[in-house]
Amino acid sequence: MKKSLLLAGLCAIALSASAQNPFAYGIKTTGVQDGVATGETVVLKYTLNAAAESGKIDIYDLGKENPIPVKTIELTAEQLTKADHEVEVAVGDLPSNTDLAYTVTTTGAKITAAKEIFSDLAGGGAHQYWSPYGVACDNDPDSKHFGRVLITESQGNMGAAYFTKASGVGPGLYEYDPQGNPVQNASVAAAQYGYHPFQWVGDKYTSTSSAQTTRFNAKKVRIAKDGRIFLGVLNCINNPIYTVNPDNLGEWTPLFKGTIDANESGYVNDGDGNMVAAPSAAFDIIGEGSDLKLVNLGSKFGQSYSYGNYTCYEYPIGEATEWATKPGDLDEVFPFSMQYTISAQSVSLAYDKDGGIWYAQYRGAPTEAQPAIKHATFNAEDGEWVEDYSNITTVVRGGGIAFNKDYTLLAIPKANNTLGVYTVETTANGPVLTEKYSVTTTTIRGFNDICFDYADNIYSCDNGKEVMQQIQLPVEDPTTLVPCPTSEIFKTGTVTAVKDLNVTKVEARKYMQNGQLVIEKDGVKYNAAGQVIK
Repeated sequence: MKKSLLLAGLCAIALSASAQNPFAYGIKTTGVQDGVATGETVVLKYTLNAAAESGKIDIYDLGKENPIPVKTIELTAEQLTKADHEVEVAVGDLPSNTDLAYTVTTTGAKITAAKEIFSDLAGGGAHQYWSPYGVACDNDPDSKHFGRVLITESQGNMGAAYFTKASGVGPGLYEYDPQGNPVQNASVAAAQYGYHPFQWVGDKYTSTSSAQTTRFNAKKVRIAKDGRIFLGVLNCINNPIYTVNPDNLGEWTPLFKGTIDANESGYVNDGDGNMVAAPSAAFDIIGEGSDLKLVNLGSKFGQSYSYGNYTCYEYPIGEATEWATKPGDLDEVFPFSMQYTISAQSVSLAYDKDGGIWYAQYRGAPTEAQPAIKHATFNAEDGEWVEDYSNITTVVRGGGIAFNKDYTLLAIPKANNTLGVYTVETTANGPVLTEKYSVTTTTIRGFNDICFDYADNIYSCDNGKEVMQQIQLPVEDPTTLVPCPTSEIFKTGTVTAVKDLNVTKVEARKYMQNGQLVIEKDGVKYNAAGQVIK
C-alpha cells in the first residue's frame, strides 16, 4: 500500500486569523515527462487552504541515505495566499542524475483562542443540512483527493431553506475542498451537489411520518489511511456498510454479503442464517491495506430508544472488498454489545493508536447504565475486550468523539456548545485524559461527529442546529509540513538502477517515509542498512 513521503514528524498545524490552519494540497510537478525533467526548469505547484505568514519548499536528493535539503526556496507573500501557486526551479540548480522529492512547509500566525470559521458562501455562517451525522477528512498526502472533507446527510429534506448554503438536496454524501467550498457532483447537471444512491431523494422522503423520519440513511463516513472510503447506513433496508469509490462518490458497493432480513431489522445473514452484520449506528476504522480493521456498533431495528438491540463486532477487513463471514466470539467487543446504548442516533466509536476503542453517546444525565464515555482494550492473553475507562459525569452533547491523524489529540464534546480536546496517556490502569483545549462555539450546540484535517482544523456536524462547521485551534507551533505525493517525484536525468545494500542487485524504488530512507523491491521495504522494515 502507498505511503506518504518525507513525513518527518513536523506535522503540527498552522493558521491565520479568521481562516483555517494553513497547509498545502494539490501538489504537482510539471515540466516533466514520465517523471523526468524535459527542459531547463520544472514547476512545483500547490494550493493553500488558507493564508500563511511564511513558508518554504525543501527539495531532497533521494540518492542520499540520510537526505538533507539540496535546495530550499523561501516562499514570498504572494505565494502564501489562499490560492493556487507555482514555483519555478532551474534544473541546473539541482543534483544531476538522481530522484528528487520535495516538501511544502507553511507557518501561520498564532491565535490565543479557538475560532469558528465562517464560510464564504452567500450569507456566511455555517454550512446547513437537515440531519448531518458523519464527517471525515482525507489525510493521506499520497492521495489525489488529499484534503477533501466528506459529510453525510442522514434524513429526508424537510424544507429547501436548509440547503440554500450547502446547495444540496436530500440524504446522501457531500464533499468539500480544503478551502471549505462545496464540490459539485461532476456526474450530473450544473449546480448539483451531493451523491444520492438508492433514490433516497424524491417523494418517498418528503413524508413526515415516523417510518420516514426515523430512518437514518448515510450515517457515519470514514476515510482510511490509504484513501479507501467506508460509509455506514442505519435505515434497515440497505447494507450496513458500503465502500465508496474515491474517484466517483456516487459509486457505493456493499461491504457485507448475504441476505438482508425481510422484516426490516436490517441484519445481513449468511446462508445458514447467522448474522454477518447489523445496521450501523456507528463504526470506525484503523490501519491500512492488509492491516485495516473495522468495528461496527450494529442496531437492530435502526433508530429506537431501547436496550438489547445492539451488537459490537470487529472485522479484520484488510484489503477485502466484501465480507461474508459471521463474526466469531473473539470478534465481539463485549463491553459495547447489548448494553450502554439507549439510542442509535447520537453515538460514536473511535479507535486509538493501539487498537483500543472509545465509545461515546449523548446523554443529558449520564448514568452507569447509560454512560457518556467508555474505553475498551483487547487483552491478547485471554482474548477478551476489557473495559478500562469510564466517565458517567460528562455530558457528551451530540455523541461525537475523534482522534486527529497521529492520535495526539482526542476531541470529545463536554456540554452544549463546548468541545474538549485532550491528550491521552496510556497507563497500566487504562487511559488518562488531560484537557489541552476548551472550545466554545456559537453555531454548534451538539457535536454528532467530529474529524481533524491534516493541519488539525476541526470539522463537526450538529443535527440540532443543522450545520457543518469548522474550527481552528490555538496550537503552540503553527507549522505544517506536507510531502509531495509519490507520483510527483521527478528525475533530473537518466537514473541507473538502485542497488540494494544487503539483498540482491535488481532495480528498486527509493523514497522517504517518516523521515527515513526506504528502498522498496518486490513489495518488501528495506532501510538504508538493508534491514527489512515491518
